[in-house]
Amino acid sequence: MQDQEKILSNAVAKILKNIRFKTKKSLNLFCNEYEISTSTLNDLENGKRSVKLYSLYKILKAYQISIVDFFIELEKELPKNFLRPDE
Repeated sequence: MQDQEKILSNAVAKILKNIRFKTKKSLNLFCNEYEISTSTLNDLENGKRSVKLYSLYKILKAYQISIVDFFIELEKELPKNFLRPDE
């Protein structure tokens, strides 16, 4: 993974993990309830892979979080100059 992609993956990982912890559900229980691949969510929560939009949408829908709210949180989590080195 390139540096920027790794930063983005880590930010997504942190947010998804925090959301799941708030639900107080184990990874396996959550994935079984919402038919989400355990390996996919585990990899995403650990920043091991980049999230695909479809997977993200499905996970957020299960958490009952709008994609807009997620991206607002993501923007807060990313460094200020992420993808804008001239600022």
